Amino acid sequence: MSDRTLELAERRAALLIRAAVQRREIAREVDAVEARLQSVDHWVTVGRGVLRHPAVIGAGLLALVLLGRTRVLRLLGQAVLIAGGVRGLLRSASKIL
Repeated sequence: MSDRTLELAERRAALLIRAAVQRREIAREVDAVEARLQSVDHWVTVGRGVLRHPAVIGAGLLALVLLGRTRVLRLLGQAVLIAGGVRGLLRSASKIL
């Protein structure tokens, strides 16, 4: 074999090893993302089930009728702000711990 052929064969082998290592790293990352998304999917499914429950829909309509559209929208806005703040606090606490 010529020197060039040996050089190309060694380079090809090194690239194949590098590609295999990269595939394993990517597979690990994908597994981690899938694990996170499984919990998100679970909670989205639970949330949809709760929000589609007739009692929740009835309570929402009752609140809308009793409190009026303006108050309900203001309360929803405040609830979203509070939920965002709580989520931020929980994230900060999890980073500290």
